[in-house]
Formats: sequence, structure tokens, C-alpha cells
Amino acid sequence: MQSYAIPAVSSAVMARYGNIIFLDRPVHDGDLFSRRHPAMTRLNRAKIFAPFAALVGFDERVRRKEIAYVPKVELDADEEWELNRRLQILHKLTANSRLARANVVYINVEYYAMCTDSENDAYMIKGQYLTVTGRLIKADPHNQELTLMVDGEKKVVRFLDIYQITDPNEELFDINNRQNKR
Repeated sequence: MQSYAIPAVSSAVMARYGNIIFLDRPVHDGDLFSRRHPAMTRLNRAKIFAPFAALVGFDERVRRKEIAYVPKVELDADEEWELNRRLQILHKLTANSRLARANVVYINVEYYAMCTDSENDAYMIKGQYLTVTGRLIKADPHNQELTLMVDGEKKVVRFLDIYQITDPNEELFDINNRQNKR
């Protein structure tokens, strides 16, 4: 175990500085030095030793490099058919504004977002899969996009970027449940 007591002072150091080595800090009361150099507050003394960012923006750049980007997964024929079936159901529920207001639909959409960080190696080559949950405003087959209301803001997702659409209640896309309602 290491001792943190005052280290032993060599005889050469004691001979040279022995008279001042163990003295307290000097106190200046009203002399010329104290008027030119007033005592610092604890806050100002702490600022001297506070860490600073020598490389401005370095932490942000490192954080952006840590994002794991992946190539886009292509859907197989069955997955694509199921996604199109779900998009048709959503379109029928929101074909016009009256239907959209009458059929309040909440969905989860998992979609692919391309890397837009021009300083990253994955820029416009790879991306990441994000999931958003919101109220469906419109499923627009003409513009090929879903419009959702997420946390009070509109979020538009292109059909080509959608990987999966799910219903939080697990009733909306259930084939058996929809046939029983007819």
C-alpha cells in the first residue's frame, strides 16, 4: 500500500529551502501585491483547472463514426406482397380526409434511412433501419409515400424505404380478423 504522507525531503533540499519549505501560503493584507492581484474566488480558481475541448467538435465526430450503418436489405417476393397488402389496407382507410379522420390508425413503420453524413465512409452507400410509431395521416400510392403524425410533427416515409409495417394492436392486418368483419 502506498503512503500519501509528506515525502521525505533530502538533506540537500532541506539545506537550500529548509526555512520556507513547510511554511503556509503567504497572506497579503492591504499591501501593493494584494491590490494588484486580488484573491480569486473558488469558482474562478476552479475554471483554471476545468477540462476544455482542445479539439472542438471531436466528440461529436467520434459519436457519428460509432453509428453502425448497414446495406439495405431487399425484400423477397412474399415479404413484398405482404407489404403491398398492408399498404393497400392503409390506403383504403385514408383514401380521403373524411376517412382518415374517421379511421384513426396508429402504426409502427420500420424503414431504411440512408447515411447523409458526408464525412462518413458509409455516405450514400449504407444506412440504418429506424422505427417510428405514429398516427397515419395518408397512404399515398401516387407519390409512393406514407405520412404519419409523430410527436406533433409530420413524418413522410417513402414506400421504397419501408421494411415493415406493424399494428401496435395486432388487429389491423390480421387476415382472419378482417374477413370476419365483412
